[in-house]
Amino acid sequence: MKKFIPLLLAVFAFAACEKDPDTDKLDNNYLVYTNYDKKADFKAFETYYLPDSILVIGDSKDAEYWKDESAQEILKAYVTNMNNRGFVRTENREEADLGLQVSYVRSTYYFTDYGRPEWWWNYPGYWDAPYWGNWGGWYYPYAVNYSYSTGSFITELLNLEAPQGQSQKLPVLWTSYMSGLLSGSTAVNTKLAVQGVNQSFTQSTYLTSK
Repeated sequence: MKKFIPLLLAVFAFAACEKDPDTDKLDNNYLVYTNYDKKADFKAFETYYLPDSILVIGDSKDAEYWKDESAQEILKAYVTNMNNRGFVRTENREEADLGLQVSYVRSTYYFTDYGRPEWWWNYPGYWDAPYWGNWGGWYYPYAVNYSYSTGSFITELLNLEAPQGQSQKLPVLWTSYMSGLLSGSTAVNTKLAVQGVNQSFTQSTYLTSK
């Protein structure tokens, strides 16, 4: 049974992350945390599939997706960085080697607690494992411990070449989490998000197919 509990405090921590940026130099920029599967050979992958929207995690029990110009600008930053690393975007999800999913935390009111890292398990509309293929759940090859703050982004890069089956788990090869203070300007928030996306790739030099 799904269980929802309110979050009274949001704190984020990642085990075995890349070196954290100097907070004294960030001003209002996003704090960016990344982690990845140390055994992954990213050069073995060529293509990736990225949905045309960002899942909105809020206080609604119905699925919400962010698709406006700001969302497209943020998604474009992911595409640019992935393409610059030698990966090729494909419109055919079933033929992609990798899946890239992006979620935006608009509200932390609802929190799905299953005693596992993937708190979003069965969250309404989430890019769940069956969305990507015949997998029975998620597999993180690295330690993940975090909670979430409003205005943050969660991104996962998935190995769609992993063996399928209801007893199989879909491996998450790379994760980024971006968190920062929101301003009153949509343009400024979008710019900061794009800079955060760029930073997540900058500190993930291993993420390349070249």
